[in-house]
Amino acid sequence: MTTEPESQIPPPPADDAPSIEHDRYWLKYVFQGDRQRQLTFRALATGCLIGGVMSISNLYVGLKIGWGLGVAITAAVLAFAFFKTWESIRPHQRNRLAATVLLSLGLIAFTHSLGMELRAHLVLAAMLAIAGSVLYALWENLVSSGETPPFTVLENNTMQTAASAAGYMSSAGLVSAIPALTMVSEGKFVLTLQQTIVWLIAISLLGIVAAIPVKRKLINQERLRFPSGIAAAETLRSLHGEGAEGVIKGRSLAIGGVIGGLLALTRDGLKLFPDKFATFGAVALKRSAYFDPSLVMIGAGALMGLRVTFWMFTAGLISRYFAADWLFQAGFIDCGKLAPGAVCTADAIPYGVINKWTLWPGVALMVTHSLVVLALQAPKMVSGFVKTLSAKSDAQDDSAELAAVEVPTSWFFAGLGVVGTLCVTLQYVWFDIPIPLGILAVLLSLVLAFVAARSTGETDTNPTGAMGKVTQLTFAKVMPGQIYANLLAANVTAGAASHAGDLLTDMKAGYLVGARPRYQVVAQIFGVLVGAVFAAIAYSVLVHPDQLGGEQWPAPAAVVWKSVAELLSKGIGNMEWHKLRALQIGAAIGAALALVETVLPAKLRKWLPSVNGVGIAMTVPFANSFSMFFGAILAWAFEKAKPQLAERFTVVVSSGFIAGETLMAVAIIAYGILTGSMGK
Repeated sequence: MTTEPESQIPPPPADDAPSIEHDRYWLKYVFQGDRQRQLTFRALATGCLIGGVMSISNLYVGLKIGWGLGVAITAAVLAFAFFKTWESIRPHQRNRLAATVLLSLGLIAFTHSLGMELRAHLVLAAMLAIAGSVLYALWENLVSSGETPPFTVLENNTMQTAASAAGYMSSAGLVSAIPALTMVSEGKFVLTLQQTIVWLIAISLLGIVAAIPVKRKLINQERLRFPSGIAAAETLRSLHGEGAEGVIKGRSLAIGGVIGGLLALTRDGLKLFPDKFATFGAVALKRSAYFDPSLVMIGAGALMGLRVTFWMFTAGLISRYFAADWLFQAGFIDCGKLAPGAVCTADAIPYGVINKWTLWPGVALMVTHSLVVLALQAPKMVSGFVKTLSAKSDAQDDSAELAAVEVPTSWFFAGLGVVGTLCVTLQYVWFDIPIPLGILAVLLSLVLAFVAARSTGETDTNPTGAMGKVTQLTFAKVMPGQIYANLLAANVTAGAASHAGDLLTDMKAGYLVGARPRYQVVAQIFGVLVGAVFAAIAYSVLVHPDQLGGEQWPAPAAVVWKSVAELLSKGIGNMEWHKLRALQIGAAIGAALALVETVLPAKLRKWLPSVNGVGIAMTVPFANSFSMFFGAILAWAFEKAKPQLAERFTVVVSSGFIAGETLMAVAIIAYGILTGSMGK
């Protein structure tokens, strides 16, 4: 890379210039992989640890509201603040701190070892190994000179790549296909912990493999935006250009985490106040209309914004409260199981009974909308797909220097051979999917992962749900009535699409800050391996089959997958007529909104109902919608009163709220299980 001052660097080539000119400019003026530390042990270890912890938060939030929250930027801020703080500590103090932490962890393990179950031993051993690895990674930089090398922007990019891969492991099926499998089998078909880990790793690695052959086309040559990747790159530049800002944001994140953790401890651990406040009365409380003092929901609402949460609040209030009376009077729902001698009246209708009816129009609304949008975009996606896989054109004279930096094509073929074979084998051995159809699922998943990656680059939206539905529809034809195969084959597609889009978003950030792409692939692989362990263990600790689809774990994404699989398996004609009519109405509205969105100007589109907001509200307790709307109002008011402060701190503090409360809630549940004070 050139050593010219930034002021003397020429502007980049015009957008319509041949891609080879952009490649040469990038190599000469942007690429820093030969001048900065990038793929270091501390970057990988820190990224895997932060991402693994955030995967627990995303799992918790995903099972509550069906959404995934951003990982990369939060991880970059947290890691930067940590290393800046670490660099300010004197070497001998660091060694004492590391020794104290390791000794404390060892004492905890020793004093609790005799009374703990084998699984608890394994979990604790994993925690000790990871903590020790991170501490060693930090300490190893002290032994030669007594000084810690600065944490570079490329190291942080590597760190956030690993963190993002680990943090998004819930999207590989833990909030969708896997709990849906449990629900449709009524708890009879539950993957073991080991099976879950291996399955998540296999389908996620398939997504990494799928991203390799399209990276140069989408990022280098077509220069798709990947908006979240641009935001991550700007964050990295800001942090490493102005260190004080990064430290301030890191402290704000930590403060939010402490507040969230204390709330969960006092509410769930010490039981100092209830988790439900009957704000709307006792009748509404039964129907899930109450205030939930959860900073997870409030923080998520602040991140999601006013439009989506407004429609969640509105649709939730109507479907959970007002519509329930009408459904009862029409004879479409009853009170479910009642205590002996109790009388069934409208006041006795519980949330679960209402949800079993309203989920059908809600599911139809979201699924039809996503499939119609996909169909409308299909011509563009097909042409883009063909273009993506076309010949190199003007890039055929690439230099050996660029080839040494990019990810080799051989990685794709080798990875496809290994990972593809693993995915086909697991489908055959565990889920009785014939080998030819397992191969079909892998090949279809590759194509749909390419499509999802392009959509991510163009719109910043990864349509993993829609991609999974395409595979569900396909397997409904080739394996009719096989509901387990339908879910798991679609899970291959969704998991691959999720990680293909995630890796390319990270590589967009790396492209902008001058990182070496092949190192990011390595970081993503490590993130997947560690994140799968974290997320699978957290899922096994948190989730009991009987709680899925209820108020504890609404699992709205899983409800959608389950409903589609059941509908395709049993046939639409077997539904009760009133549920069928509701499904048809929801499908018609979803299709109509998709059509309107394509012709309406962007400035008017914001006034349309949020399809996902309305659909999710009809599958989760109203308390979630209410708390999220409350959080969005607080964030909106903060933005209006202090716009500059809101821009700096809303995201980091909200992320801290979510991380702190979820981790403490998981710790309390785990403690209860390990000590025998709480049944699973």
